[in-house]
Amino acid sequence: MFVKDVIGYIECWSPPEAAMKSDSTGLQLGDPGIRVTNILVALEVTDRIIDEAIENQVNLILSHHPLIYNPLERLDTTSWLGRKIARLIKHDIAVYSAHTNLDAANPGVSIELARILGVQEPRFLTTPENRWMKKIAVFVPASHLDAVRDSMTAAGAGNIGDYSNCSFNIAGTGTFLGGEAASPSVGKKGNLETVDEIRLEMILPEWKVKAVVNAMRAAHPYEETACDIYNLDNYDVNFGFGAIGEFPEPIPLHDFIETVKEKLGVKALSVMEGPATQVSRLAVCGGSGGELAGEAWRQGAEVFIAGEIKYHSFLEFEDRMTVIAAGHYATERVILPVWTQKIQDWIGDSKISVIETKLLTNPVKYII
Repeated sequence: MFVKDVIGYIECWSPPEAAMKSDSTGLQLGDPGIRVTNILVALEVTDRIIDEAIENQVNLILSHHPLIYNPLERLDTTSWLGRKIARLIKHDIAVYSAHTNLDAANPGVSIELARILGVQEPRFLTTPENRWMKKIAVFVPASHLDAVRDSMTAAGAGNIGDYSNCSFNIAGTGTFLGGEAASPSVGKKGNLETVDEIRLEMILPEWKVKAVVNAMRAAHPYEETACDIYNLDNYDVNFGFGAIGEFPEPIPLHDFIETVKEKLGVKALSVMEGPATQVSRLAVCGGSGGELAGEAWRQGAEVFIAGEIKYHSFLEFEDRMTVIAAGHYATERVILPVWTQKIQDWIGDSKISVIETKLLTNPVKYII
């Protein structure tokens, strides 16, 4: 297995196109063509994480926070960043980062944060930043409709939320006249042919267009296929930021605050208590996500939790909604076991181990 294979799997469910435009994601360092020994999953790449990778014979680190966020103007190996890059290169360790695209995915940071805090079936709080949906329409003889549709579905078309194989089919009539060099699968060249066809429509994300078109052509009986690809103004409901959902039963607010501390492993929280004494609907955003507090309130959450909240956001929602800042690290670390297990399950029985870091890399300490 090669680094590029692992990247390909990650980007099937956490594509870089889902990241915010200003973000830095993807292969940060290393050769995508090297064979993978072991994989280490961490929130960030620190000197101690590199030590852990070397100790465990890891040559691929998967990090949430990018190793290189801003463009490098020079590589000074005595600097904080340059020293780490030099060590990684010396030990042939590649680094791949999934940042806001992992926030926007399902499973992703905020969805898992909501789940670990007890929300049933959490959904995205807001839409993704970008609009990338396309629609493909292809004209297929009825005899090959199922084969073409199945092939396009397998390549990534027709997914809407929890539904797959979504398509629309309209019967119609197609005509063609094959030239001297043509080899039509229906009728004869030189004749104006009339064929009963189905207009097959499916939606797909922009990054799946090439694969879906290739799959369609491979299953289609025609020598030349007629298809249209449209830009849509739709958001992709399979991605978003933040999460919101309900508890099976209302929870007393003070009991829930203690649950947050226990589940996230923190000793202290910054809390601005709102008017509700019980929590039925919770909204969250892992990491820095305080700007989503307004959306949480508009959607009826009694409590909103993020990693970081500005002082004036606490003031804005005083007497309206309980707002909790639980720490950037604590609200994002919940994704590590999920990410680790997902990749290990995909690899299956293998000599390659996917290791969740055992180190706590939070630079902030709570002094009580």
